[in-house]
Amino acid sequence: MLYDSIRNYQEHKIISDIAQGDSPQTINALCSECMPILEKIEGERSEKIVSFAEGLIHYLLTVALIPSQRKIIFSSIDVDIVIPDISTLSSTPEDALVIAFPKTSDPLSIRKRVTELTKIQPHKENIWLVLENELSLDVKTYKIDNSGKEPFMNIINDIIWFTSNRKQSKLKIFKI
Repeated sequence: MLYDSIRNYQEHKIISDIAQGDSPQTINALCSECMPILEKIEGERSEKIVSFAEGLIHYLLTVALIPSQRKIIFSSIDVDIVIPDISTLSSTPEDALVIAFPKTSDPLSIRKRVTELTKIQPHKENIWLVLENELSLDVKTYKIDNSGKEPFMNIINDIIWFTSNRKQSKLKIFKI
């Protein structure tokens, strides 16, 4: 479903949108096309929606050539995405971003996940969560339906801003 939506939107347009700072438009269009389909799929709602968002971010990081490591274990903690890499997280955590996709709507589980992540990323402003529902946390949270303080559609622009403002920024080339 996600890749059908990407094909319909066209990869070259996605790349162009990202390069021009218009990734919110791309993310919004892809979400608008896929969300109604996700609603019809059986399963726990948060798990379906957050899994979709994670897949979309993996794809967008790849086409934007944003350095990242995904689905790894660091200090016995599962990490969904770290930007730019574990080495940076280990040596200079202020220059690394950890993004988590809790596939639950349970506030206690999500808070537990944040506590785990602060063990490997002491800079809470560098821990970002992507959630289906609003939850008051002391880390940045993106709400997938694009409402709230941090709409999900802004996440790629925010990642680009984050990486471009770091000493060892590796984000220099777009696939254009």
